[in-house]
Amino acid sequence: MLPLILLAGVADWLASAAGNLGFWLLAAGGIGLVIFVHELGHFVVAKKCGVRVEAFAIGFGPRLLGWKRGTTEYRLGLVPIGGYVKMAGDNPGDSLQGDGGDLPSKTVGQRFAIYSAGVVMNVIFALIVLPIVLAVGVQFHATTIGSIQPGSPAWKAGLQKGDVVVAVDDHVVDDFNDLIADVALSGADGVVIHVDRPRADGGSDRLAIAVAPEFDRTQGRYVIGVGPSAAPTFEVKQDGAAARAGIVAGERIVAFAGAPIAGVDAFEPLRAENRAPTVTLRVAGSDGQERDVVVTPAAQAVPTCVVGIKPHQGRVKALRGPAAQPDFLQLEDDLVALVAADAPEAGRVVAPIADAGELEAALKQAPAIGAAARLRVTRDGKSLDLPLPPGFTPSAHADIALTLEPPGRRVRALPDFPAAMAGFPAGGEIRKVNGVEVMNWADIKQRVEKAAPQEAGGAPPELVFTVVAADGAESEVRVTPRVEFPPVDFGLVPTLLMIERSYPILEAVRVGVSSAGYMLKNVYLTLKKMVLREVSASNLSGILTIAYVSRSFAETGVTTLFFFLAVLSLNLAFLNLLPIPVLDGGHLFFLLVEKVKGSPVSEKVMGFSQLVGVVLVLALLLFVTYNDLRRFLM
Repeated sequence: MLPLILLAGVADWLASAAGNLGFWLLAAGGIGLVIFVHELGHFVVAKKCGVRVEAFAIGFGPRLLGWKRGTTEYRLGLVPIGGYVKMAGDNPGDSLQGDGGDLPSKTVGQRFAIYSAGVVMNVIFALIVLPIVLAVGVQFHATTIGSIQPGSPAWKAGLQKGDVVVAVDDHVVDDFNDLIADVALSGADGVVIHVDRPRADGGSDRLAIAVAPEFDRTQGRYVIGVGPSAAPTFEVKQDGAAARAGIVAGERIVAFAGAPIAGVDAFEPLRAENRAPTVTLRVAGSDGQERDVVVTPAAQAVPTCVVGIKPHQGRVKALRGPAAQPDFLQLEDDLVALVAADAPEAGRVVAPIADAGELEAALKQAPAIGAAARLRVTRDGKSLDLPLPPGFTPSAHADIALTLEPPGRRVRALPDFPAAMAGFPAGGEIRKVNGVEVMNWADIKQRVEKAAPQEAGGAPPELVFTVVAADGAESEVRVTPRVEFPPVDFGLVPTLLMIERSYPILEAVRVGVSSAGYMLKNVYLTLKKMVLREVSASNLSGILTIAYVSRSFAETGVTTLFFFLAVLSLNLAFLNLLPIPVLDGGHLFFLLVEKVKGSPVSEKVMGFSQLVGVVLVLALLLFVTYNDLRRFLM
């Protein structure tokens, strides 16, 4: 029960859960070490103060193994969600022997030292581990921006793909997750992002760009709309097509079927619906040596149904640069087409526009039309043909951010697909599928894809779409879906770009201490922002996510795992200081009350508060476990 904001992807956890047993064991051992360090602090100080320790346990529930030495039972529990040190007389109602070995017989100062020792040990652990691993070298996610969402705060501010983030405000960023965390915790105040922007000559320019984050309800935090950069190498699936062909982890794909490719674009051809029985990939190893490998891709077994429709995504979400000129486009305009205004073909549709790709293709045709080129839009229910402003070039498509028109039921039928051949009306809005009302594009897509054939090799059942045409007329269109198989599987998984950072030992100590302070500050800010509803509690993670992320770091390297364990240790230290009964912070709070009033809190109050604390902790445990399951399974 160690809630964290863990900004790490977990989409493939089910596929990998059964494999890499050694990494899972290493991760489990690492988490156990953090818990052991915490409980060891309580244990050692309790012994030093002469308190009789009855049990030292890692984990809860049924005992897996254990032994007894002196008055103390040492045990390993089945449920690995924490640990405890059972001291004589530490629970209300415990019988006291009066021999000086009971916890209540100790002074307030001694008890304060005992209850705070776990937190202190976790901080010491982090302060020891961080400088060591930073001196040896730790793998971090590169701070290179790999993607920018059109219309997002980053897009509006002028950040570009390939920018290397150096700092957010005055905080130096070493990991892409630091950027995400800094933005999430900045709130609506805005941040200044310092980047190195590569130049064509191989150098770079240092820029300071002010960005105003926006709250994303889906993610439950403030975002700027950027994603990390993918690596030019791939994870090779065990027993996958690439592995069987002899490709090993760390090799780069430099050519696909004879066509050169580079960097992160290498994965795009692998997504194509390639039906060739074999494909030749040219790969390059870390030594630069290239070789050709013939891969027999595996066909995906599960077919899907398509009817050939796509949602209309021509609503203007944001504008910048030349596209933001007066008397041109406005937010919420709905792009329809590129048209020609010259006689005798005034109003002739040159190219329809339903999404960003079609906008780019349409604007490339604009120079051939010249001054007569117009963008046809729908604004407030009226159709307008807007002349392209001076200086507006085809590349300006990148300055127009388009989005799905809510609720996303207006669709366009693609040529030579079943919907178009069935007479699907242009610009029709789907209201029902097989008589069942649909709310959005996701509903429509799901119902089409699940239209399975009645028997193996047979045709899928006919779908009946209730469609409202652009003129308001409602009709039913009967469409028989086409069965298609997903793209073939090459057994290669894209990975994020990583970079190793290491420091001289004295610098490692400075960076380690600074990092520890930054992490503790972020835990505090996270809890504060949750109270202020600027960070959603859905970002909290429990033992399942912690275990998965630990395994991922273990796979990256031992130093990276221990860096994460230091982060985990600091989180455990901070959260245990919260004044919640049954947690260390709750005990420390009651000791302060006892010091002020001159006598212990009554047994009745203590017993009730312990019960409330247990309920709160169990509720939190259930909540974060629900969050974990929702991430992994939904």
